[in-house]
Amino acid sequence: MSRRALGSLIALVLAFVLAPAAAAGGWAIVTVDQLPGEVHAGESLRLGFMVLQHGKTPINQVNPYVQAYNPETGETVRANAVQEGPVGHFVVEIVFPAVGIWEWEIVPAPFEGTQLEPLSVLPAVLPQAAASPDQAVAFGFDNLRVLLRWSGIALLLGAGALATLGRRGSSRAAEERA
Repeated sequence: MSRRALGSLIALVLAFVLAPAAAAGGWAIVTVDQLPGEVHAGESLRLGFMVLQHGKTPINQVNPYVQAYNPETGETVRANAVQEGPVGHFVVEIVFPAVGIWEWEIVPAPFEGTQLEPLSVLPAVLPQAAASPDQAVAFGFDNLRVLLRWSGIALLLGAGALATLGRRGSSRAAEERA
């Protein structure tokens, strides 16, 4: 095979290999409607965003999703977004299952993803029994330790009181027999 034929064959193969990348249509940016405030483990986070091809033209011909990774635990989550509102606007609902710092990005496939600032996910929020419905208390591991400690102290005090009452009752019964 001549050098010229070999060069042509290599150029042809490279053209076929690189064609899908060129067909992707360039690049896109993602702009988030509003960054989330407090995010709690186990709660659904709703996030709206725009996808702009070449940084200016809204586009719906993408399959956007959010993916997140917790480097401490190795957990990953992914949620697909749906088009809602004007052209190029999408909404996603995602649940972060654990407390910690999460690295996350919005990927408007087939384009590259947009990295967001790491997200600090707080402990789950449990409603208080005696509080109004819109009040809540964060319940984490430290709160559980305090609850268990006070429960143990209450049990010990109760057992001590029962033991003292039992001794008094048995001494009175002994006095009545005598």
